[in-house]
Amino acid sequence: MRLAFIDPDGRLTHVKLSGAQLVLGIDVGTTKLAVAVLDDRGQLKAAESREHGADVDAGCGRSEQDAQKLLDSARELVRSISKHLRNDIAAVGVTGQMHGAVLLDGANRALTRLITWQDKRCDEDFLAELERRTGHRLETGYGCATLAWLCARGELPLKAAAGATLHDWLAAQLCSARRPVTDPTDAAGWGLFDRDTGDWDWAAVEAAGIERELLPRVAPCGSLAGRLSAEAARAWGLSDRTPVAVALGDNQASVLATVTEPATDIALTLGTGAQVSLVLDQAVAVRYEDPPRCELRPFVGGRALLVGASLAGGSAWAQLARSVAGWLTDLGAPKPPRDELYETLNELGLAATDALTVTPTFVGERFDKQLRGAIGGVDMDNFSLGHLARGLARGIAANLKAMLPAEALAGRRRIVGSGNALRRNPLLQEMVRQVFGLPLELSTRREQAACGAAIHSMALL
Repeated sequence: MRLAFIDPDGRLTHVKLSGAQLVLGIDVGTTKLAVAVLDDRGQLKAAESREHGADVDAGCGRSEQDAQKLLDSARELVRSISKHLRNDIAAVGVTGQMHGAVLLDGANRALTRLITWQDKRCDEDFLAELERRTGHRLETGYGCATLAWLCARGELPLKAAAGATLHDWLAAQLCSARRPVTDPTDAAGWGLFDRDTGDWDWAAVEAAGIERELLPRVAPCGSLAGRLSAEAARAWGLSDRTPVAVALGDNQASVLATVTEPATDIALTLGTGAQVSLVLDQAVAVRYEDPPRCELRPFVGGRALLVGASLAGGSAWAQLARSVAGWLTDLGAPKPPRDELYETLNELGLAATDALTVTPTFVGERFDKQLRGAIGGVDMDNFSLGHLARGLARGIAANLKAMLPAEALAGRRRIVGSGNALRRNPLLQEMVRQVFGLPLELSTRREQAACGAAIHSMALL
């Protein structure tokens, strides 16, 4: 059987996997870990996931996770796959949250916790000064902003030899490498990346006050990070010398596992946040060098992704459920189980009309942190829970669509959806169809990012 993937030259390629060859993908997410094994039919042979519980109370608006716990938990999850499958794994791919940073010593050991993309230590004054010096607009929680902040305040660990995303570090651990490497998808996620050269903007790095040696070498997408060391093979229950791909950003990994027609598909993921992504050839991507409400990110095969990344995704929908539960508590009424509450909101919303207009930007957006939510169109008869649920679901979809330039959406024929917030919510599915005016197909793959990491590793076979 043949399996399709986008090769490093940008071609949609089909490969025939011989006999028992399997590929493993590992995804280290913000709240959970996931692993996926694909077989020679391109289908999931196994998939496992679990919440990692690695969050650490760092206080003061900081968001940190226990880096070693993340690594140990990922190893335990891989070992939970049946041994007969692990014995046939021929390549490993890794992905994860692509903005966070962990500091490492010269022997590739963690010196700090993982400072995640949700970290708020870099205030607006610091970020504005950083932009003035470097010419790059960074967000708090982006790896280079975090490094610049640590360097500026003398808080860099004395033995710090390198910085990395958590999944870049994981890949280096698998290969027993002394230093991690990164790829353009993760480097761009850190900021201070030069898309034209495919390397760090070294002048900007110097202007930011970041020590040059802290940044990992940037290798092309799909490169070989190394081969599984004998020590790591024993620890992870995998075969010695198995090739490991340089880690891939989780947005790109999810898209890689989602779209089958890159020129005409729209990839839409609804999890805690939400992302809508378009694969573009470089000749087209140059039209969108500085989009105001979205980002142009590197993608495999020398292509680019135009991405609208919203903070108002599944978290906005969950906020409605929390609010309803809180109202019931205030009234002294029994609070239904969460799943029943979500089911009721879906039923009421599907039966309602588009009477209310809800703007779901309750915590702002990356491009405008001052944005807040709003409800419009309220009259004496339509302020019901069903109308509110429908308006919110429609608002989540409309907010995503508005992030992308209208001309970039022209010619797109369908939406391929993923993420638990979308899979479990028929009301959101209906509103996505309505707002985009296109058919929606839910991806048949579970654990999208882990599957994308596995597919990415196929280039090594």
